[in-house]
Amino acid sequence: MKVKLMVDGQEISVDLEKELTIVDVGVDMDQVASKMAYWAALWAAAEGERVKTDAFYRNWRANMGQELLAADPKLSEWKVKQRIEADAYFSKIKEAIAKATYNSTLTKSVYDSFRIKANALQSKGAMMRAELDATGMTTPGKPKKRAKAERDARVDKMRKDLKKTRNEK
Repeated sequence: MKVKLMVDGQEISVDLEKELTIVDVGVDMDQVASKMAYWAALWAAAEGERVKTDAFYRNWRANMGQELLAADPKLSEWKVKQRIEADAYFSKIKEAIAKATYNSTLTKSVYDSFRIKANALQSKGAMMRAELDATGMTTPGKPKKRAKAERDARVDKMRKDLKKTRNEK
């Protein structure tokens, strides 16, 4: 998923899957970060839709209230509210707000689930390292550097063995 943002007047485009996939770990771990970013982007979009829907509702409600009061300035506040809520469009707007809230809540829940998965995978990796350390079956993070003389001796031995093998044929 590519996400475009406008920050400080500058458009920024990020390919979340490309940027956040980790290729040198297991299948379970390699896409957690990119999926978290993907769902965070969806969550942000859903939350933006929720805010816009609510703003539209508030604007509509205020305009409707002004129209009702312009027609009858003596209407009480509760009667204005009652007439607004009795309007057929009121229900449609409230449904749109409910749907936008549902989408925002659901996408946040999926994002939170991936965050929990990331934490669990981090713990799993730590436990695996601890098990390897306990058994002494560890692989050093950086291979130990062999002395130049030792490397040269190994290369010379390999060359001699190769010549010997060729001469035998």
